[in-house]
Amino acid sequence: MQKRKVIVVSDTADDFDPLQDYLAVHQIEYERQSALSSLDGNNFIDHHVIIVSSDEFNAYRNSNSITAISEFLKSTYIIAYEHSNSSNSLKMAIQNGAADYLTVPIDVELISHKIAAYYKMLTDLQDRYTQELNAITFNNLSIDPVTKQIVLKGNRLDLTHSEFNILYTLAKKPNEVFDMEFLFQMITGQKSLGDYNALMTHVSRLRKKLAKIDVKHQYIITVRNKGYKFNPFGLNSNQ
Repeated sequence: MQKRKVIVVSDTADDFDPLQDYLAVHQIEYERQSALSSLDGNNFIDHHVIIVSSDEFNAYRNSNSITAISEFLKSTYIIAYEHSNSSNSLKMAIQNGAADYLTVPIDVELISHKIAAYYKMLTDLQDRYTQELNAITFNNLSIDPVTKQIVLKGNRLDLTHSEFNILYTLAKKPNEVFDMEFLFQMITGQKSLGDYNALMTHVSRLRKKLAKIDVKHQYIITVRNKGYKFNPFGLNSNQ
């Protein structure tokens, strides 16, 4: 069983330390660090959840190389926090690759259940991966679920954890429509309540990364009022 840990990046104990007891019920470890930059990158291989202020995450995102950030985001589940949900900093954090957000003061019981749901989702996905170890290959696109490596027309794509899961899930069943709610719950571990902005942001970023290499084709197709599907050979973008 994978190691499950939540790392809270905060120099204030009062806001987050009560979360420790709730996480213990779900057998999830708790650790607090004072700065995101102080974390050892080697600790991210176990898909830890990191709760960090949106300002600090955005600063970290902007001060590191694309390669370093890509590896960081593939191995962690970032939850950005702020003291106001109207902050533009939260929106920027989602655009920079954070998977979710919360506002302080937090509902410690609710966030513990959300984190437990994320780990359950991750375990389910990993169980599926172990049953499907062969890479998916379509024409010029290959997806390896073990190494998380995606190659399009000979070029490797650097995707976040959520972006990879979206593409891999769609590609496993080409031309099958996946509804928005299913995909939203897959990447966040919670119900959408009708707000799919986080999912749409991840899909938009994923499409842009694919288009940088293959501008002529669109691999992720929007099915109006339903969701998304994967076109294995790429729908011509001019159609």
